[in-house]
Amino acid sequence: MIIRRDICLGGLAHLPRGSAGHGLAVPEQLGLLKEHGYAGVVTGEHWQDIREAGLIPCGMGRVLTPQDASPLARRHHDAGLDFTTLHVGTGFESDDEMARLAEAVLEAAAITGHRLHVETHRATMTQDMRRTVDLLARFPQLSLTLDFSHWYTGHEMTYGGEFDARLAWLDPVFARVDSVQLRMGTSGAIQRPLDPASAHYRDHVAALARCLAVRRDAPDPPAVLPVAPELLPAMLGDGATARPIHYADEPEQSDRFAEALTLSELAEDLLEGLQP
Repeated sequence: MIIRRDICLGGLAHLPRGSAGHGLAVPEQLGLLKEHGYAGVVTGEHWQDIREAGLIPCGMGRVLTPQDASPLARRHHDAGLDFTTLHVGTGFESDDEMARLAEAVLEAAAITGHRLHVETHRATMTQDMRRTVDLLARFPQLSLTLDFSHWYTGHEMTYGGEFDARLAWLDPVFARVDSVQLRMGTSGAIQRPLDPASAHYRDHVAALARCLAVRRDAPDPPAVLPVAPELLPAMLGDGATARPIHYADEPEQSDRFAEALTLSELAEDLLEGLQP
């Protein structure tokens, strides 16, 4: 198993002054990514631009009902995307409703031949760790995108000093991860500037290392594991369409593109450093 250096294109939006990516239009952003060794780009648009830049387009989407899965998979297959990371459901599903969504995702992937990765994300059916583990027990063939920050913050995983135990309980999840989105959060904020001296930085490193080890040693490890930093700004969109998300500070305390490079290098070093 090797890591492919991917990135979420939204992380290049509204970069602060002084960043190598500040003020760049999409074609210039894509040139910058290629220059720094990125191969895949996760986004819901600009797929042809990405392909023309010599990069690999990867999709993102939302499936709220079982009927949504197949048309989305067909569109993304026909667009020539490498895979799609999905936000599935709302988090209010019953176990049976979660099962029907999982069945629909698996069927859509099988019929179209397009890879669909269910993302661990708040406000979706995978927002709860235990229910996700139980879902995988029923549907062990599901593929996942791991965004660990949603659980680290959303479940306050360090509560009671039980982080290591909670991490171990997630091995069934790590064994099904086929792509990763990287950011580091605290107990109260899903994304914070990188601080190697902080406890939450060490926690995220431990989680990523465990995920890589478990996935590599699973019966069916992927030959290539896409790992994409997702460091989003305080605001997405422009003008009247702008939507506050408050992931970054205003003004921003760090260069998110420089931190994305650090996270990509960290993942590569962690995999290389694992014992055979």
